Amino acid sequence: MNTKESGEPARAVKRMPRGKWKDSHAVFFVLPLILTILFPGGGVFYLCGRFRPSTLLDVYWLYLAVIAFIFYCFFSGIAKLSGRRGNRTRNERLLIAAETGVPLVFVGLILAIFFLDGAQFCGYRYGLFLHGLRDRVKSKVDIGATRTWLQLLDDKDYEYSSDHYTASISRADLPEALRTLKDAKPMLSADENGDAKIRLRWGSTPIEGHWGIEIGAETMKIPPSDFSMYGEYRLPVEPGVYVWQSLE
Repeated sequence: MNTKESGEPARAVKRMPRGKWKDSHAVFFVLPLILTILFPGGGVFYLCGRFRPSTLLDVYWLYLAVIAFIFYCFFSGIAKLSGRRGNRTRNERLLIAAETGVPLVFVGLILAIFFLDGAQFCGYRYGLFLHGLRDRVKSKVDIGATRTWLQLLDDKDYEYSSDHYTASISRADLPEALRTLKDAKPMLSADENGDAKIRLRWGSTPIEGHWGIEIGAETMKIPPSDFSMYGEYRLPVEPGVYVWQSLE
């Protein structure tokens, strides 16, 4: 028997059993709760627009992975509720029931979206992302410097035609004020007054559609949102500036 130098027997250190991740409340309750706020709640779309507007398609793919995880959490909760009932305390059973309930809230919020009318549905699907993009434009884009650059362009660079935004330019020709909007395709045109305006666009696939920002003179009219098929949801930033997303 091991003893200390004083001759007293050494006390055995009792190790607590390590918790399995399958029984972790952080995995099956806290994480799904956070994901419910971020995904059906729309928080992830605001964050995407605010910090990485070019990665919207990645968010949609991540959404599918999250849905799969949420279903796993639900069926795992059902299995835990039906098994080992006698070995669990009342509080443990209540917590497992809550773990099972969060996925139901997640799915319920997704289903509720489809009962919204057209404007409300578009406001949910596109609104939070565009609010994030609007805040990014306010913090990252020098709108005054962009307008000064637009005024210096030759009329031939943005000749008006019925087919808008046909005059595309190279990103290398953009002013420094706009280069903070990475990966966006720039296109020039004229507004209803004949003044130059620029539209920066992201997106390419049918899943994500297109979205971006349009900057013109302060006198440029911002058209209302068009909720018809292939229309645009528009959110003003300031007079003559708005962010938009196509309804595809």
